[in-house]
Amino acid sequence: MFRSFRPWMVAMALALPTLVSATHNRAAEIIYCVDPNDPLLYHIQIITHTRTSAPADRPELGIDWGDGTVDSLARVQIDLLPNDAQRNLYLGDHLYSGPGVYTLSMEDANRNEGVVNIPNSVNVPLCVKTVLVISPAVGANCSARFLNPPLQDACYQVPWVHNPAAYDPDGDSLSYALTICAGTDCAPIGNYSYPDQVVPGANNQFDMDPLTGTITWESPQLVGEYNIAFIVKEWRRINGTWINVGQVTRDMQITVRPGCNDQPPLVAELQDTCVVAGTTLVIPIQASDPDPGDDVSLQALGEPLVLSSSPAVFTAGASNNPVSGTFSWSTVCDHVRLQPYQMVFRATDDAPLVQLEDYESMTIRVVAPAPENPTATPQANALALAWDPSMCTNAEGYRIYRRVNSYGFSPAHCETGVPAYTGYTLLAAVNGVGNTSYLDGSVLFGVQYCYMVTAYFADGGQSYASDEFCAFLERDVPLLTNVSVITTDPSIGQDTVRWTNAVDLDTVQHPGPYQFKLYRGDGYDLANTLVWTSTTHPYLEHPDTVVVDGGIDTRDGPHVYRVELFGGNGSTFIGSSDPASSVFLAAAPNDEQITLSWTANTPWTNTDFVIYRFDGVDFMPIGTSTEPTYVDTGLVNGETYCYKVGTIGAYGDPSVVSPLINFSQERCAVPVDLTPPCPPALMLDNDCEEPLNTLTWTDPNSSCADDTWYYNIFFSDSLGGAYQLVGSNYGHTDTVFL
Repeated sequence: MFRSFRPWMVAMALALPTLVSATHNRAAEIIYCVDPNDPLLYHIQIITHTRTSAPADRPELGIDWGDGTVDSLARVQIDLLPNDAQRNLYLGDHLYSGPGVYTLSMEDANRNEGVVNIPNSVNVPLCVKTVLVISPAVGANCSARFLNPPLQDACYQVPWVHNPAAYDPDGDSLSYALTICAGTDCAPIGNYSYPDQVVPGANNQFDMDPLTGTITWESPQLVGEYNIAFIVKEWRRINGTWINVGQVTRDMQITVRPGCNDQPPLVAELQDTCVVAGTTLVIPIQASDPDPGDDVSLQALGEPLVLSSSPAVFTAGASNNPVSGTFSWSTVCDHVRLQPYQMVFRATDDAPLVQLEDYESMTIRVVAPAPENPTATPQANALALAWDPSMCTNAEGYRIYRRVNSYGFSPAHCETGVPAYTGYTLLAAVNGVGNTSYLDGSVLFGVQYCYMVTAYFADGGQSYASDEFCAFLERDVPLLTNVSVITTDPSIGQDTVRWTNAVDLDTVQHPGPYQFKLYRGDGYDLANTLVWTSTTHPYLEHPDTVVVDGGIDTRDGPHVYRVELFGGNGSTFIGSSDPASSVFLAAAPNDEQITLSWTANTPWTNTDFVIYRFDGVDFMPIGTSTEPTYVDTGLVNGETYCYKVGTIGAYGDPSVVSPLINFSQERCAVPVDLTPPCPPALMLDNDCEEPLNTLTWTDPNSSCADDTWYYNIFFSDSLGGAYQLVGSNYGHTDTVFL
């Protein structure tokens, strides 16, 4: 749409070309749609626009089906249009033999005589083609179609705009691109000129928006008839990839007329929007004309107006300046889809010679409402999720997203699904709109799990996300709170293990006396070796909730623990804690530094880390980190440095004691120079009078090193040959070799 323009004061001093009324073909396209009962049968329409008064007429038109066969289609309808024009409709069916990519084409002689941008146009056929893709992966498909006729007048040196108001019945995404008009055998016409190549210049610009399809021409510099062509491609998302599933070429005509002395109207800018299915969208539309004597009428074009189910309605006031109208759409679930609907609003003035137009397009996405009343209920070692069925029964099912701890996400306008920035990840998908529950068994005790649910649809679209809902497992088993190394040794090392009691246990259902059993394993995951058994205690508040596990190798690897709770005097298993490992520290020495890294597998979340270094008397803190790595710099190569790391964490359940502080084993390392100096930059000076090469190079100690000692010089008598040592220079400043 044109947002600004300059008024033109035109003095018509030269005789401009006369508009020719001979011959007939002005515009055409081929569209198709698959038969709902046969994926190989297609219903075809050829639509042409011709001059009514022309002697040439076509009751039938030939078509090439693209599979090696041709046919002729009978004209079934003529619609008379203003300005000596008519719309012709030809219908036919064709059964294809199987999957493939087929190019349908129609070629007919007798374009208009005198088309400005097609040399000798009266002898150039009009040819259009359409690409049809038949594939099981693509499925049923109908081509794009157009709601705005392909004939439009323009004024000499006045901005012109057009939008074909294309839509795809299947909801495929559309893209637009200009192309050269086609002639014989549908080949591009030789010496064809785009409109802005006719009297080119800064004031003659012609382009097409690839997303909206709006064509702008600012401004025509020569009176006459012009033909342009553009391709509309359909894109469908298949297995996560956008695939071109068909395309239609439209050939259309623009008639530039002289002496208008008029400026185009202006439709007020519109914003893309979304609407929740089941609600009504109401949008006011306004237009005006800069010429005080011109009144303006408003029209609406778009798929929502031609839907079979609950179509939109556009009501415009009588022509005026300014003029207003109202777009109203009571949406239903059948309208929900991934791709938005495009609406095009056209303003037309009532100037006497040429009724200039302006177009403003917008997109409307119909989104399914969020699933309502979601709940998460603890159920043994799992969380049972449930929600109400979506009001949109055409949904395929639901997607369940999960994260640890609440984010507080509330979707913005048009923000569907659950975006990755929230930290939520897809947990599962359930099929069937009536399947409204899910049991999440991959949960840990003491951790808060939060969920959101969306309804999803066959084309990949999703509803708005449900409210966030969160829950903990009931604390009916013990929770480990500490696995901390207190002695580092390969044979007599010690770990301290602590846990909290099962405070939510139903003691009526699980009577005592109670007993704990502690299990250990090497590594981070499996703890199946029984290392300690408590005495029995008549009450759940058992005094034995801390154990020092000794006589183990804490120097060379971590250990993992879990604790089991028994009732019935130790005879009845009640439940087990989740496993938790000790913190294992690794050290990687380098030049004057040591890089520390550590790993632990715990059901709680460690958020902060304190790094300790031995100072000869005790371990003292030297730094902190929020990531499991730390680089200690400024060290002396060859000296020994010893470290340990303290982790600080907590469960998501605020009823569990916090903070949880645990220590790694002690780790010692010696920094050593493992980083070579950067390569010196070598320069060669040849003496042509004496057989002498002078080599000079840069000193790495001046830029990227501090410990360069000496240089070795190597020589080869051929490119790619073996190098031999020919000398050495000692001292980093000795950078010349003869």
